[in-house]
Amino acid sequence: MSGGPMFSPRDAQPLDLMLKSIGGEGWDGIEGLINPPEMPSEYQPDEMVAMFLAGMARSHEGRMTIEWLMDITLRRPLRVTGRSFEETALLCAARQGSNGVGEAVLKAIALGDRLISQRQHGARR
Repeated sequence: MSGGPMFSPRDAQPLDLMLKSIGGEGWDGIEGLINPPEMPSEYQPDEMVAMFLAGMARSHEGRMTIEWLMDITLRRPLRVTGRSFEETALLCAARQGSNGVGEAVLKAIALGDRLISQRQHGARR
């Protein structure tokens, strides 16, 4: 028997919420948009890649793929207890690397959404 309700990682961290946290909500989100953390230019996706990922996130199959990527990166349980301080630091660095991939994908989707929105608004004029 468990001591409380159990939620799957997808229930606890839904993709929509993860995507919203990139753009932010409320006052904190507005302040975050003023000085958003920038990806180094060498890691910035091409505009076509960003728009493809955004489009992919809008399809059922694409969303399932991105959900899976979040499962194996950002939603993965944090287990970084090593036998020594050095081993723990290495485990943390490895985890930071895999989280970076998930964060980069979310930022690319957010960029792609903005680009698609800008192009749609520009086409309507």
